[in-house]
Amino acid sequence: MLGVETDQVVSASANDTETILAASSIEDIEVLRPHLHLVTLTSNQVLYESDSPITDVFFVEEGVVSLAASSFDNGRVEVGLTGREGLVGAPVILNREPHSVHRAFIQVPGAAYRMSAAVLRTATDRSSDLREQCLRYIDFLLVQTAQVAACNARHNLPERLARWLLMVRDRIDSASLPMTQEFLSVMLGVRRSGVSVAASTLQAGGLIRVQRGHVMILDHDGLAAASCDCYRTIQSSHDRILH
Repeated sequence: MLGVETDQVVSASANDTETILAASSIEDIEVLRPHLHLVTLTSNQVLYESDSPITDVFFVEEGVVSLAASSFDNGRVEVGLTGREGLVGAPVILNREPHSVHRAFIQVPGAAYRMSAAVLRTATDRSSDLREQCLRYIDFLLVQTAQVAACNARHNLPERLARWLLMVRDRIDSASLPMTQEFLSVMLGVRRSGVSVAASTLQAGGLIRVQRGHVMILDHDGLAAASCDCYRTIQSSHDRILH
């Protein structure tokens, strides 16, 4: 089982209006309710390996899921992330036999509502509103992954690190991010020594504090200023497409 399933199912209203489920109609929620089961998401837990069939989807309620692309030399770099604004397993909306192109694993632990991919496809076929909510998220995800790819190719490491920290912070509403330098090196596709230099640069500017297993954001506005424009592009696209 992917996560520890509980007996809880989604209610007709959600606390966070950013979620796809919260934006759905009561009628759609009633159809989905019997099939939605709350599961815990644990750190580093793998939801899908790359090139694996997608049999279940996850509507994230808390935490962050990383989408990582693999190279032929077994290296990985993050190309996108999903928080409470989206779902993991989005290809099921577009393809009757969906496979995961990327490795999806838990970056920040939390919880999600899990359901069968086949059930979601049937529900979106019947409800144009639910389908539109899912397609809006896919639209945003395409923008995000394209911008992250450009960022990884063009911008220096301190800028990329600042952008990445802000993106995670926006999805967990906390200035304290559970991270290690080893994890950051995978996410940014660089050696740990490179992460150390970039983190030291941001820390020297009073923007963050690196602790054992955590990164604390001390100056959000300053970190945003230190980030490249990719962060602002992604955020503006988030607001325009999802709201």
